Order: sequence, then structure tokens, then C-alpha cells
Amino acid sequence: MSSARGLWMRMLTIVGIASVVAATAYGPGNIATALGFRELPPPPAPESIGYIPSGTPVKIQAPRARIAGFQKVVPRSPILLADGSMSPPTTVYLRVNKIELDDVTISSVRPDHAFVIKNFNGTDESNAAVVGNDDPGTAVELWIDVKSLALCVTADTFYSLAVGYAGVFGGRLDELLALVADTFRPTAESALGGFGPCLQINTLLPLVAVFIDHGVPLPASLPAANLDLTAATAKVTTGPGRPAVTAPLGIVGVTR
Repeated sequence: MSSARGLWMRMLTIVGIASVVAATAYGPGNIATALGFRELPPPPAPESIGYIPSGTPVKIQAPRARIAGFQKVVPRSPILLADGSMSPPTTVYLRVNKIELDDVTISSVRPDHAFVIKNFNGTDESNAAVVGNDDPGTAVELWIDVKSLALCVTADTFYSLAVGYAGVFGGRLDELLALVADTFRPTAESALGGFGPCLQINTLLPLVAVFIDHGVPLPASLPAANLDLTAATAKVTTGPGRPAVTAPLGIVGVTR
């Protein structure tokens, strides 16, 4: 049971929001840089988490999730591992308050055994796996490599935030609105679905980082879809007696 709990702890590292910086030569990430918006603070030093992460990654997959309380996101944040190697250069540091995962599968293959943990809740969000909680001061810190993570949000959400907090952008509102338009241009003709278009985090990361770094709060909870992440490690800070991770329907499998 302790092994299963430990694996769930590392699962936090899953989501996050997290992600890879836009790679295209003239993509939104480069536009944000050119505008001077991308002055990202460094992530915490690896030693600040209190341990050296294992060199064995954990894979997290979920069709749906909800990410609450974005606090910080820093691309290109590899972390030192116990075997002396570094996590991939595309590792993203993400800090949020809480992540809810639907139908999640967490797996890890080690030299002598493999773990698989599943929490299949369907559409019943009350039985979703949860990392972190809503208490003030809770922080879920993740070091993840992202194969897929789509955030479901509309351009109007960012337009409203930009206009509502125009004063913090130093008279550069028009430039920020242009960045929003450029980011969402590929979705202009797409169906919105239940929550808006779902964009891969590598596309949204430059825009999200601008708002976070200027102290603008994002929506309390953002739906996410198609999570396929590899977690190097995670750290959950929460109040006494409060669970860091819950998995009401969790099933653990071990093979040797």
C-alpha cells in the first residue's frame, strides 16, 4: 500500500498544466518574447524540494481533467535525478492549487517490477482522482514532460482578463490583445464544444505565462483534455491533516 501511495504522490507531477514552449519560428511564444512579455522567473532550485527525484519516470494519462489555481509555469526547467542524469530539456515546472483527473491511469516501469494505478470514475467528478485541495496555501509543484495536454478555454476569456487588468500591462493592452488573437487564430473556424476550443499547452503557454507573471488571476478552474504526461517528480504542500492526493476508486496493479 505504501508503494501505491508513493506512486500516487508522484502522479501529481502529471498535470499540469505544464508544457513545452511554442517551437515555430513565428509562433505566439516568439511574439510574446518580442513584446517583452516573457520575463519568466526561474523555478525553485532542485534542492528546495527536499529530495533528489528517482530516475524512473511516471506516466500519467487521462482523457479529462480540471486544473485550479495556476500560480507559476516555467518552460525548459529540467531537474537533477537520482541517477545523475537530468530530466528532458523540455521539462516544464508548473505550480497550481489542485488538479482533478478523470479516468486516470498512472504507470511506472522499474527494473524489477511495474506499477499501474487506475481511477476510472467516468463522468462522476465526485470520484475523480484529486491532487491538492482548495485550502489557502496549498501548492502542487510539478516537473513534467508533456506529450499532450490541451486546455479548454476561449479567446474571450483572455480578452476579458486583459481589458479588466489593463493597468498592469503598462499601456501595452493593444499588443496583448494582438497576442490573444494570434494564439487563437487557428481555432477561429472550429467548434467550441462545451468549454471552448481545446488548445495544446505548448500553444497557450506563452499567453498563460504573460498573465501569471503580471499577477492576473486566471479562471478558478480550467478544463483540460487528452493528458499524456511523463512526470519526473512532484511536491504537494498542504495544511495539517489535509490529504495531498485522493483516489476514491483507485485500483493498484503490480507485475514482476
